[in-house]
Amino acid sequence: MKHWQEFDERHSEALVRENFICDADSLGLILVSGPDARDFLQNQVSSDIGLLDESRLQLSSYSTPKGRMVGIFRIVQVSNGYLLLIVKSMVQPLLERLFLFIVQSDVKLADASEYFARVALVTDNRELLEDESLPSEPGEVLQTDAMISMQLEPLGDQRRFLVLCLNGNGVIELWRRYSEHLQVAGFKSWRLGEIRAGIPVIHPRTREEFVLQMANLGPLGGVSFKKGCYPGQEIVARMQYLGKLKRRMYLAELETSRLPQPGDELVAEDKQQADGSGMVVDAEFDDRGLCHCLYVAQISRAESGSLRLLDQPRVRIRNVELPYSPPA
Repeated sequence: MKHWQEFDERHSEALVRENFICDADSLGLILVSGPDARDFLQNQVSSDIGLLDESRLQLSSYSTPKGRMVGIFRIVQVSNGYLLLIVKSMVQPLLERLFLFIVQSDVKLADASEYFARVALVTDNRELLEDESLPSEPGEVLQTDAMISMQLEPLGDQRRFLVLCLNGNGVIELWRRYSEHLQVAGFKSWRLGEIRAGIPVIHPRTREEFVLQMANLGPLGGVSFKKGCYPGQEIVARMQYLGKLKRRMYLAELETSRLPQPGDELVAEDKQQADGSGMVVDAEFDDRGLCHCLYVAQISRAESGSLRLLDQPRVRIRNVELPYSPPA
């Protein structure tokens, strides 16, 4: 189903902020199945799997024993296990880590990306929002034998959805139905929406760079501080209850012609080399050429306005308000 969207000649790489539909093939899927799947995940990820059912999704993460994140993903419970939705470039690194901990558990792990066509849509169109095939609330999941649809964090009046289809005919019908009302866009439009919604992501260059609190997973509901042990839990708990958060994630706007890349260094204004002040999480241009950027940095330097990109020293980093309350 890789090229199901080729039937529509309007398939586009256009950058759009509102009312669009796009192919979401850049997202990968991991299936965790077997009789012990629930207990296995509960012992590996930061969210509380015990609170999950087939009608809700969770944001979650996986960390090393030192508390450094290997992946951030959304989890959906399905009839035969759990689906983890993660950027495709991190599917194999996360699978490799999870395989190490199966031991004697009756669990199967698989890259399920090729079994589902993925479509993303963003809209405030009342007619579409009343469609019974789309969930009515953020965090809600609707499932049929052929389709899984989920509503994610909203952006103002715009509602954001991901839809997974198990067969080509189903996704073609869905695409035709919604693209009559929405502009066809590229996946960068979805990525831009994730950034503006303040949703962190781990890319290969930022693997094992951040503890989950630094990426704001607390206020985003991506961690349970009450559940039992999982890799990195001691570090996370120590920071939560005994320490003071010195770094967190910020949303910024930058006027630049060169897009910052995940893992790019941020430094103090008077520094000429990396000094550990901060790092880009993700960045994307909007339709006006303005760069929107998530970055993790030392709170004192980020809020004093004394940071700059190491390789673009003249670009001003202008912090803007996140759509949720940041961690204290």
